[in-house]
Amino acid sequence: MKKKLTANLGLKILAVLISVVIWFIVVNINDPVDKTVFRNVPVEILNADVITNEGKVYEVLDGSDTIDVTVLAKRSILDALGKENIIATADMQELNFMDTMVRIKLSTNKYNDKLESIKSSSESLKVNIEDLKKQQFVIASMTTGEPADGYILGNIGSDQNLISVSGPESIISTIDSAAVLVDVTGLSQDVRTDASVRLYDAEGNLIENKNIRKSLDRVKVNVEILQTKRVPLAFASMGVPADGYALTGEIESNPSTVLIAGKSSTIKNISQIEVPDTELNVTGQNKDMLTVVEIKNYLPDGVSFADSKFDGKAKVTVHIEKEVTDEITLEQRNISIINLPEGSVGELEDTDEKITLTVSGLKENMEALQGAQITAVIDVTGFMESGGMTELMPGMYHMPVTVQLPDGVRPDQDMTMKVVIKKQESHNNNEE
Repeated sequence: MKKKLTANLGLKILAVLISVVIWFIVVNINDPVDKTVFRNVPVEILNADVITNEGKVYEVLDGSDTIDVTVLAKRSILDALGKENIIATADMQELNFMDTMVRIKLSTNKYNDKLESIKSSSESLKVNIEDLKKQQFVIASMTTGEPADGYILGNIGSDQNLISVSGPESIISTIDSAAVLVDVTGLSQDVRTDASVRLYDAEGNLIENKNIRKSLDRVKVNVEILQTKRVPLAFASMGVPADGYALTGEIESNPSTVLIAGKSSTIKNISQIEVPDTELNVTGQNKDMLTVVEIKNYLPDGVSFADSKFDGKAKVTVHIEKEVTDEITLEQRNISIINLPEGSVGELEDTDEKITLTVSGLKENMEALQGAQITAVIDVTGFMESGGMTELMPGMYHMPVTVQLPDGVRPDQDMTMKVVIKKQESHNNNEE
Protein backbone atom coordinates (compact mmCIF):
# COMPACT_ATOMS: atom_id res chain seq x y z
CA MET A 1 0.00 0.00 0.00
CA LYS A 2 2.80 2.32 0.98
CA LYS A 3 4.50 1.68 -2.27
CA LYS A 4 1.37 2.64 -4.12
CA LEU A 5 1.11 5.99 -2.28
CA THR A 6 4.74 6.91 -2.86
CA ALA A 7 4.82 5.70 -6.39
CA ASN A 8 5.28 8.61 -8.81
CA LEU A 9 5.38 11.07 -5.90
CA GLY A 10 7.10 13.75 -7.88
CA LEU A 11 4.49 13.64 -10.57
CA LYS A 12 1.75 13.87 -7.99
CA ILE A 13 3.31 16.95 -6.32
CA LEU A 14 3.78 18.57 -9.70
CA ALA A 15 0.12 17.91 -10.51
CA VAL A 16 -0.97 19.63 -7.30
CA LEU A 17 1.21 22.66 -7.99
CA ILE A 18 -0.08 22.88 -11.51
CA SER A 19 -3.66 22.71 -10.20
CA VAL A 20 -3.00 25.57 -7.75
CA VAL A 21 -1.44 27.68 -10.46
CA ILE A 22 -4.32 26.96 -12.81
CA TRP A 23 -6.82 27.87 -10.03
CA PHE A 24 -4.93 31.10 -9.30
CA ILE A 25 -4.84 31.97 -12.99
CA VAL A 26 -8.54 31.27 -13.41
CA VAL A 27 -9.43 33.29 -10.34
CA ASN A 28 -7.33 36.26 -11.44
CA ILE A 29 -8.63 36.10 -14.97
CA ASN A 30 -12.19 36.25 -13.66
CA ASP A 31 -11.56 38.88 -10.83
CA PRO A 32 -8.11 40.44 -11.22
CA VAL A 33 -6.52 42.95 -8.79
CA ASP A 34 -6.54 46.49 -10.21
CA LYS A 35 -6.30 50.07 -9.06
CA THR A 36 -8.53 53.16 -9.35
CA VAL A 37 -7.73 56.80 -8.63
CA PHE A 38 -10.50 58.81 -6.97
CA ARG A 39 -9.79 62.49 -7.56
CA ASN A 40 -10.66 65.57 -5.49
CA VAL A 41 -11.66 63.68 -2.38
CA PRO A 42 -12.44 66.14 0.46
CA VAL A 43 -10.61 65.70 3.76
CA GLU A 44 -12.93 65.83 6.75
CA ILE A 45 -11.45 67.76 9.65
CA LEU A 46 -12.20 66.20 13.04
CA ASN A 47 -12.19 67.85 16.46
CA ALA A 48 -11.64 71.38 15.15
CA ASP A 49 -12.97 72.69 18.46
CA VAL A 50 -9.66 71.90 20.17
CA ILE A 51 -8.33 74.91 18.23
CA THR A 52 -11.34 77.24 18.37
CA ASN A 53 -11.72 76.63 22.13
CA GLU A 54 -8.29 78.19 22.57
CA GLY A 55 -9.42 81.41 20.86
CA LYS A 56 -7.59 80.53 17.69
CA VAL A 57 -8.49 79.68 14.12
CA TYR A 58 -6.87 77.50 11.53
CA GLU A 59 -6.45 77.98 7.82
CA VAL A 60 -5.89 75.07 5.45
CA LEU A 61 -2.93 75.80 3.20
CA ASP A 62 -2.23 74.94 -0.42
CA GLY A 63 -5.61 73.27 -0.92
CA SER A 64 -4.39 70.29 1.07
CA ASP A 65 -7.94 69.48 2.23
CA THR A 66 -8.62 68.02 -1.22
CA ILE A 67 -6.64 64.95 -2.28
CA ASP A 68 -6.48 62.19 -4.87
CA VAL A 69 -6.82 58.64 -3.47
CA THR A 70 -5.51 55.51 -5.17
CA VAL A 71 -7.21 52.21 -4.20
CA LEU A 72 -5.75 48.78 -5.06
CA ALA A 73 -8.31 45.93 -4.91
CA LYS A 74 -10.03 43.25 -6.91
CA ARG A 75 -11.98 44.49 -9.85
CA SER A 76 -15.28 43.41 -8.28
CA ILE A 77 -14.47 45.51 -5.19
CA LEU A 78 -13.37 48.53 -7.19
CA ASP A 79 -16.52 48.37 -9.29
CA ALA A 80 -18.59 48.66 -6.12
CA LEU A 81 -16.71 51.67 -4.78
CA GLY A 82 -17.35 55.34 -5.59
CA LYS A 83 -15.84 58.61 -4.50
CA GLU A 84 -18.48 58.92 -1.80
CA ASN A 85 -17.18 55.69 -0.22
CA ILE A 86 -13.71 57.10 0.33
CA ILE A 87 -13.20 58.50 3.82
CA ALA A 88 -10.31 60.90 4.42
CA THR A 89 -9.93 62.49 7.85
CA ALA A 90 -7.49 64.74 9.67
CA ASP A 91 -7.84 64.80 13.46
CA MET A 92 -6.88 68.12 15.02
CA GLN A 93 -6.30 66.40 18.34
CA GLU A 94 -3.09 65.07 16.86
CA LEU A 95 -1.88 68.60 16.14
CA ASN A 96 0.66 70.33 18.32
CA PHE A 97 0.31 74.12 18.07
CA MET A 98 3.91 74.30 16.94
CA ASP A 99 3.17 71.94 14.05
CA THR A 100 1.71 72.79 10.67
CA MET A 101 0.92 69.25 9.47
CA VAL A 102 -1.88 66.84 10.44
CA ARG A 103 -1.76 63.21 9.30
CA ILE A 104 -4.49 62.22 6.84
CA LYS A 105 -6.12 58.82 7.53
CA LEU A 106 -7.76 56.87 4.72
CA SER A 107 -10.45 54.20 4.69
CA THR A 108 -13.64 53.23 2.93
CA ASN A 109 -17.09 52.82 4.38
CA LYS A 110 -17.45 49.40 2.74
CA TYR A 111 -15.09 46.58 1.76
CA ASN A 112 -12.37 48.28 3.79
CA ASP A 113 -10.96 44.88 4.87
CA LYS A 114 -10.88 43.64 1.27
CA LEU A 115 -8.61 46.35 -0.08
CA GLU A 116 -5.11 45.48 -1.16
CA SER A 117 -3.99 49.07 -0.38
CA ILE A 118 -5.26 52.66 -0.20
CA LYS A 119 -2.96 55.65 -0.66
CA SER A 120 -3.29 59.45 -0.85
CA SER A 121 -1.56 61.99 -3.08
CA SER A 122 -0.71 63.81 0.16
CA GLU A 123 -0.16 62.25 3.54
CA SER A 124 -0.72 65.41 5.58
CA LEU A 125 -3.10 68.33 5.88
CA LYS A 126 -1.18 71.63 5.95
CA VAL A 127 -2.57 74.24 8.33
CA ASN A 128 -1.74 77.66 9.65
CA ILE A 129 -2.94 78.54 13.16
CA GLU A 130 -3.54 82.14 14.24
CA ASP A 131 -5.30 84.10 16.91
CA LEU A 132 -9.00 84.67 16.23
CA LYS A 133 -9.94 88.31 15.60
CA LYS A 134 -13.43 89.80 15.58
CA GLN A 135 -14.37 93.25 14.33
CA GLN A 136 -17.46 95.30 13.43
CA PHE A 137 -17.84 97.57 10.39
CA VAL A 138 -20.46 100.07 9.28
CA ILE A 139 -21.98 98.96 5.99
CA ALA A 140 -21.60 101.73 3.42
CA SER A 141 -23.96 101.93 0.44
CA MET A 142 -22.33 102.46 -2.95
CA THR A 143 -23.60 102.50 -6.54
CA THR A 144 -22.33 101.93 -10.03
CA GLY A 145 -23.65 103.40 -13.25
CA GLU A 146 -25.83 106.47 -13.79
CA PRO A 147 -29.63 106.87 -13.60
CA ALA A 148 -31.67 107.77 -16.69
CA ASP A 149 -31.22 111.23 -18.24
CA GLY A 150 -32.94 113.89 -16.14
CA TYR A 151 -32.58 111.89 -12.92
CA ILE A 152 -30.00 111.65 -10.17
CA LEU A 153 -29.32 109.40 -7.23
CA GLY A 154 -31.00 110.44 -3.96
CA ASN A 155 -30.63 108.77 -0.59
CA ILE A 156 -29.38 105.20 -0.47
CA GLY A 157 -29.31 103.01 2.60
CA SER A 158 -29.63 99.44 3.82
CA ASP A 159 -31.96 97.86 6.36
CA GLN A 160 -28.93 96.86 8.45
CA ASN A 161 -25.88 99.05 8.81
CA LEU A 162 -23.50 96.91 10.88
CA ILE A 163 -21.68 93.68 10.12
CA SER A 164 -19.48 91.55 12.39
CA VAL A 165 -16.61 89.60 10.87
CA SER A 166 -14.24 87.07 12.41
CA GLY A 167 -11.32 85.01 11.21
CA PRO A 168 -7.54 84.80 11.24
CA GLU A 169 -6.01 87.98 12.62
CA SER A 170 -3.72 88.39 9.59
CA ILE A 171 -6.77 88.50 7.30
CA ILE A 172 -9.21 90.49 9.45
CA SER A 173 -6.54 93.14 10.05
CA THR A 174 -6.47 93.90 6.32
CA ILE A 175 -10.19 94.77 6.22
CA ASP A 176 -10.79 98.52 6.10
CA SER A 177 -14.48 98.78 5.17
CA ALA A 178 -17.69 96.96 4.33
CA ALA A 179 -20.15 98.01 1.62
CA VAL A 180 -23.02 96.99 -0.59
CA LEU A 181 -22.89 97.82 -4.30
CA VAL A 182 -26.02 98.54 -6.35
CA ASP A 183 -26.16 99.12 -10.11
CA VAL A 184 -28.43 102.14 -10.84
CA THR A 185 -27.85 102.29 -14.60
CA GLY A 186 -30.91 103.70 -16.40
CA LEU A 187 -33.14 103.91 -13.30
CA SER A 188 -35.93 106.53 -13.24
CA GLN A 189 -37.74 105.48 -10.08
CA ASP A 190 -36.99 104.24 -6.57
CA VAL A 191 -35.87 100.65 -6.17
CA ARG A 192 -35.52 98.18 -3.28
CA THR A 193 -33.10 95.36 -3.92
CA ASP A 194 -31.03 92.63 -2.27
CA ALA A 195 -27.25 93.08 -2.29
CA SER A 196 -24.28 91.13 -0.95
CA VAL A 197 -22.01 92.69 1.66
CA ARG A 198 -18.44 93.09 0.36
CA LEU A 199 -15.24 93.66 2.30
CA TYR A 200 -12.45 95.98 1.12
CA ASP A 201 -8.91 96.88 2.15
CA ALA A 202 -7.62 100.44 2.53
CA GLU A 203 -6.85 100.67 -1.21
CA GLY A 204 -10.38 99.63 -2.14
CA ASN A 205 -9.42 96.11 -3.20
CA LEU A 206 -12.04 93.41 -2.68
CA ILE A 207 -11.18 90.89 0.06
CA GLU A 208 -12.50 87.37 -0.43
CA ASN A 209 -11.36 84.54 1.84
CA LYS A 210 -13.24 81.40 2.86
CA ASN A 211 -11.82 81.68 6.36
CA ILE A 212 -13.72 84.92 7.02
CA ARG A 213 -16.98 84.46 8.90
CA LYS A 214 -19.61 87.21 8.44
CA SER A 215 -22.65 87.85 10.62
CA LEU A 216 -24.66 88.40 7.44
CA ASP A 217 -24.05 87.97 3.72
CA ARG A 218 -26.84 90.03 2.12
CA VAL A 219 -28.97 93.05 3.07
CA LYS A 220 -31.95 94.89 1.62
CA VAL A 221 -30.96 98.22 0.02
CA ASN A 222 -33.30 101.16 -0.68
CA VAL A 223 -32.27 103.44 -3.56
CA GLU A 224 -33.99 106.81 -4.08
CA ILE A 225 -34.10 108.26 -7.61
CA LEU A 226 -34.87 111.99 -7.99
CA GLN A 227 -35.95 113.98 -11.05
CA THR A 228 -33.95 117.09 -11.96
CA LYS A 229 -35.03 120.49 -13.27
CA ARG A 230 -33.18 123.74 -14.08
CA VAL A 231 -34.88 126.89 -12.78
CA PRO A 232 -33.89 130.57 -12.58
CA LEU A 233 -33.15 132.52 -9.41
CA ALA A 234 -35.52 135.45 -8.72
CA PHE A 235 -34.38 138.41 -6.59
CA ALA A 236 -35.97 141.56 -5.19
CA SER A 237 -34.43 144.38 -3.14
CA MET A 238 -35.65 146.56 -0.30
CA GLY A 239 -34.76 150.04 0.93
CA VAL A 240 -33.71 153.25 -0.85
CA PRO A 241 -30.17 154.06 -2.01
CA ALA A 242 -28.34 157.19 -0.82
CA ASP A 243 -29.61 160.58 -1.96
CA GLY A 244 -28.77 161.19 -5.58
CA TYR A 245 -28.58 157.47 -6.39
CA ALA A 246 -31.14 155.02 -7.74
CA LEU A 247 -31.63 151.36 -8.59
CA THR A 248 -31.22 150.52 -12.25
CA GLY A 249 -33.65 147.63 -11.84
CA GLU A 250 -30.99 145.12 -12.83
CA ILE A 251 -29.98 142.40 -10.38
CA GLU A 252 -27.34 139.96 -11.55
CA SER A 253 -26.44 136.65 -9.96
CA ASN A 254 -23.82 134.01 -10.55
CA PRO A 255 -25.18 131.45 -11.12
CA SER A 256 -28.41 132.80 -12.56
CA THR A 257 -30.02 129.33 -12.68
CA VAL A 258 -29.69 126.22 -10.54
CA LEU A 259 -30.31 122.53 -11.16
CA ILE A 260 -32.67 121.18 -8.53
CA ALA A 261 -33.79 117.65 -7.73
CA GLY A 262 -36.78 116.13 -6.00
CA LYS A 263 -39.74 113.87 -6.43
CA SER A 264 -41.56 114.54 -9.71
CA SER A 265 -44.71 115.59 -7.84
CA THR A 266 -42.69 118.11 -5.82
CA ILE A 267 -40.68 119.92 -8.51
CA LYS A 268 -43.21 119.94 -11.35
CA ASN A 269 -44.80 123.18 -10.07
CA ILE A 270 -41.53 124.96 -9.25
CA SER A 271 -40.76 127.59 -11.90
CA GLN A 272 -38.12 129.60 -9.99
CA ILE A 273 -36.35 129.92 -6.66
CA GLU A 274 -37.50 133.15 -5.02
CA VAL A 275 -35.10 134.98 -2.71
CA PRO A 276 -36.84 137.49 -0.39
CA ASP A 277 -35.98 141.19 -0.55
CA THR A 278 -34.62 141.08 3.00
CA GLU A 279 -31.45 139.53 1.55
CA LEU A 280 -30.80 142.68 -0.55
CA ASN A 281 -31.24 145.82 1.54
CA VAL A 282 -29.87 148.72 -0.50
CA THR A 283 -30.56 151.44 2.08
CA GLY A 284 -27.92 154.19 1.87
CA GLN A 285 -25.94 152.50 -0.92
CA ASN A 286 -24.09 154.80 -3.33
CA LYS A 287 -22.62 152.12 -5.59
CA ASP A 288 -23.37 148.63 -6.84
CA MET A 289 -24.20 146.35 -3.92
CA LEU A 290 -22.28 143.06 -3.94
CA THR A 291 -23.25 140.20 -1.63
CA VAL A 292 -23.36 136.41 -1.34
CA VAL A 293 -26.73 134.74 -0.78
CA GLU A 294 -27.23 131.25 0.63
CA ILE A 295 -29.69 129.97 -1.95
CA LYS A 296 -30.06 126.64 -0.14
CA ASN A 297 -31.96 128.49 2.60
CA TYR A 298 -34.80 129.11 0.16
CA LEU A 299 -35.24 125.69 -1.39
CA PRO A 300 -38.75 124.28 -0.93
CA ASP A 301 -39.17 121.24 1.30
CA GLY A 302 -38.16 118.03 -0.41
CA VAL A 303 -35.93 119.82 -2.93
CA SER A 304 -32.15 119.73 -3.11
CA PHE A 305 -29.42 120.80 -5.51
CA ALA A 306 -28.74 118.25 -8.22
CA ASP A 307 -25.17 119.41 -8.87
CA SER A 308 -22.92 118.02 -6.14
CA LYS A 309 -20.25 120.61 -7.06
CA PHE A 310 -22.55 123.57 -6.33
CA ASP A 311 -22.04 124.93 -2.80
CA GLY A 312 -25.51 126.49 -2.58
CA LYS A 313 -24.29 130.10 -2.74
CA ALA A 314 -24.90 132.80 -5.34
CA LYS A 315 -22.88 135.98 -5.89
CA VAL A 316 -25.42 138.77 -6.37
CA THR A 317 -24.94 142.30 -7.73
CA VAL A 318 -27.65 144.96 -7.31
CA HIS A 319 -26.86 147.71 -9.82
CA ILE A 320 -27.03 151.29 -8.47
CA GLU A 321 -26.18 154.44 -10.42
CA LYS A 322 -25.84 158.14 -9.66
CA GLU A 323 -28.84 160.15 -10.78
CA VAL A 324 -28.70 163.19 -13.05
CA THR A 325 -30.78 166.37 -12.61
CA ASP A 326 -32.53 168.47 -15.24
CA GLU A 327 -35.13 171.19 -15.55
CA ILE A 328 -38.36 170.74 -17.46
CA THR A 329 -41.15 173.10 -18.39
CA LEU A 330 -44.80 172.36 -17.58
CA GLU A 331 -47.41 174.49 -19.33
CA GLN A 332 -50.60 175.24 -17.45
CA ARG A 333 -52.71 174.21 -20.39
CA ASN A 334 -51.32 170.71 -19.91
CA ILE A 335 -52.56 170.52 -16.31
CA SER A 336 -55.92 168.79 -15.97
CA ILE A 337 -58.30 169.11 -13.00
CA ILE A 338 -60.06 165.79 -12.53
CA ASN A 339 -62.63 164.13 -10.24
CA LEU A 340 -64.52 167.31 -9.33
CA PRO A 341 -67.56 166.89 -7.07
CA GLU A 342 -70.86 166.96 -8.90
CA GLY A 343 -72.08 170.48 -9.42
CA SER A 344 -68.64 172.05 -9.08
CA VAL A 345 -66.13 173.44 -11.50
CA GLY A 346 -62.47 174.31 -10.94
CA GLU A 347 -59.83 176.40 -12.57
CA LEU A 348 -56.21 177.37 -11.93
CA GLU A 349 -55.65 180.76 -10.40
CA ASP A 350 -51.98 180.97 -11.30
CA THR A 351 -51.32 183.35 -14.11
CA ASP A 352 -47.94 182.07 -15.26
CA GLU A 353 -48.35 180.09 -18.42
CA LYS A 354 -45.24 177.98 -17.83
CA ILE A 355 -43.86 176.32 -14.71
CA THR A 356 -40.24 175.18 -14.38
CA LEU A 357 -39.58 171.95 -12.47
CA THR A 358 -36.37 170.26 -11.38
CA VAL A 359 -36.46 166.48 -11.89
CA SER A 360 -33.97 163.69 -11.23
CA GLY A 361 -33.43 160.17 -12.49
CA LEU A 362 -31.01 157.79 -14.09
CA LYS A 363 -29.47 159.02 -17.31
CA GLU A 364 -31.20 156.45 -19.50
CA ASN A 365 -34.59 157.33 -18.00
CA MET A 366 -34.01 161.07 -18.29
CA GLU A 367 -33.39 160.68 -22.00
CA ALA A 368 -37.10 159.87 -22.38
CA LEU A 369 -37.86 163.51 -21.47
CA GLN A 370 -36.26 164.83 -24.62
CA GLY A 371 -39.02 166.22 -26.82
CA ALA A 372 -41.75 164.81 -24.61
CA GLN A 373 -44.86 166.81 -23.75
CA ILE A 374 -45.12 166.94 -19.97
CA THR A 375 -48.61 166.74 -18.48
CA ALA A 376 -49.98 166.83 -14.94
CA VAL A 377 -53.24 166.27 -13.09
CA ILE A 378 -54.92 167.70 -10.00
CA ASP A 379 -57.16 165.10 -8.40
CA VAL A 380 -59.85 167.00 -6.50
CA THR A 381 -61.48 163.93 -4.96
CA GLY A 382 -58.06 162.68 -3.86
CA PHE A 383 -57.39 166.07 -2.24
CA MET A 384 -60.69 165.88 -0.37
CA GLU A 385 -60.04 162.34 0.86
CA SER A 386 -56.56 163.20 2.10
CA GLY A 387 -58.04 166.10 4.08
CA GLY A 388 -61.01 164.17 5.41
CA MET A 389 -63.46 166.41 3.52
CA THR A 390 -66.91 165.19 2.52
CA GLU A 391 -67.98 168.44 0.87
CA LEU A 392 -66.04 171.06 -1.07
CA MET A 393 -67.27 174.59 -0.62
CA PRO A 394 -66.58 177.23 -3.28
CA GLY A 395 -63.27 178.94 -2.71
CA MET A 396 -59.55 178.73 -3.41
CA TYR A 397 -57.49 175.72 -2.39
CA HIS A 398 -53.81 174.75 -2.62
CA MET A 399 -53.97 171.34 -4.25
CA PRO A 400 -51.12 168.91 -5.03
CA VAL A 401 -50.12 168.49 -8.63
CA THR A 402 -49.08 165.07 -9.94
CA VAL A 403 -46.65 165.47 -12.81
CA GLN A 404 -46.78 162.56 -15.21
CA LEU A 405 -43.14 161.65 -15.85
CA PRO A 406 -41.44 158.68 -17.52
CA ASP A 407 -40.63 155.68 -15.33
CA GLY A 408 -37.60 156.29 -13.16
CA VAL A 409 -37.91 160.10 -13.26
CA ARG A 410 -39.23 162.05 -10.28
CA PRO A 411 -39.63 165.71 -9.32
CA ASP A 412 -37.20 166.96 -6.72
CA GLN A 413 -39.96 168.70 -4.74
CA ASP A 414 -43.67 168.44 -4.17
CA MET A 415 -45.72 170.83 -6.27
CA THR A 416 -49.00 172.55 -5.41
CA MET A 417 -51.15 175.02 -7.30
CA LYS A 418 -54.05 177.31 -6.43
CA VAL A 419 -57.36 175.95 -7.64
CA VAL A 420 -60.56 178.00 -7.53
CA ILE A 421 -63.69 175.94 -6.93
CA LYS A 422 -67.02 177.37 -8.02
CA LYS A 423 -70.56 176.15 -8.14
CA GLN A 424 -71.54 175.11 -11.60
CA GLU A 425 -74.10 177.50 -13.08
CA SER A 426 -77.39 175.95 -14.11
CA HIS A 427 -78.76 176.24 -17.65
CA ASN A 428 -81.76 178.22 -16.31
CA ASN A 429 -79.54 180.94 -14.88
CA ASN A 430 -77.74 181.20 -18.18
CA GLU A 431 -81.00 181.70 -20.02
CA GLU A 432 -82.02 184.47 -17.61
